Amino acid sequence: MKKILVLFLLCFITFTYSSQMQTELKRIYQSEPVQEATNWVEDLINENGLDRKWDEAKQTTLGTTLQVVSGLSSDNPALEKSMRLLEYHLQHRINALPSISSSSLKLEVNPKLTLYAGDSGVTEESLKSASSLIMDYALPILQHNIDLNPKKMTEVVFYTSPEMYGNALLKAGLSEQETAAIVEQTGGITVNSSIWVPLFNLKGNAELANILTHELNHVCFNQAGIGNDLPLWLNEGISWHNGLAAQAKISPKQTQLEIKLQTASLKKIAQNGNLLPLSKIDQGLFTASYNVEFQGYLATEQLIDKYGLAHFQIFLGQVPALGVEKSFQQNFGQTLREYENEFSI
Repeated sequence: MKKILVLFLLCFITFTYSSQMQTELKRIYQSEPVQEATNWVEDLINENGLDRKWDEAKQTTLGTTLQVVSGLSSDNPALEKSMRLLEYHLQHRINALPSISSSSLKLEVNPKLTLYAGDSGVTEESLKSASSLIMDYALPILQHNIDLNPKKMTEVVFYTSPEMYGNALLKAGLSEQETAAIVEQTGGITVNSSIWVPLFNLKGNAELANILTHELNHVCFNQAGIGNDLPLWLNEGISWHNGLAAQAKISPKQTQLEIKLQTASLKKIAQNGNLLPLSKIDQGLFTASYNVEFQGYLATEQLIDKYGLAHFQIFLGQVPALGVEKSFQQNFGQTLREYENEFSI
């Protein structure tokens, strides 16, 4: 019986995807009766305003979300601009960022990583400076801390003009309302293996080193196939860990002060009983009154301090084969939920 079913399935696939079948299906679709029916449905939708109502509802939801995000504040303005909260929203809206023109100014960091000028304000010196930050800080830190570096073709595009950056985001399929908030708020956007960095939102090499390391961390996870598997607090937590490590190499006192201020602010939130459980951070991305990503950073720090960086690296390496929960329990001796529940500040 199984053999018969397999043969039937093979015949079905062959017939369905044969060029003859495809041609026949196309002919049927283009036939007058089918086209009349299609046009009738489209007219019905338009007459009742269903397409407009759907678009209005979608834009209203997105607009409300972005207003909430724009209203968030932090004791760390430089890092707040990065707004990785927004990034998770974007990744569900954008499958790929538009390609950069082949005539654009570019600089190859290594065979797998190329930097591009998104507009004419990005100079060769700017690319060389960014390349040095990546080579001297980002890549070594990622290799040391998570045992990963970009293995597939990766591009980093820099913008100095809010207008050019905004136009690029519009081409990516975002609305004008979304684009306006992103241009103002973000310090970096990562989608798959592409990173866009608005230099006009960043101040100094320390901040740029942080952004580049953080975003390249996301690229590494995406290319390893675990970017969407890791819980938000852990994904962002280790990205913050590595980004701050890069920033500290250049400006240690500034970095220590920022961590101290963020921690003190979060402790007040916890004392008031308003700190979300780690397992609920995803649900509070756009509603929490504090920076939930820093909460993830502190939870990741405690995890590494308790079990060691070596175990953390092994955990990440085994996620593709075992899954997050099994790998977590195997390497840390407790379930993911147990750790999330016991975490405190």
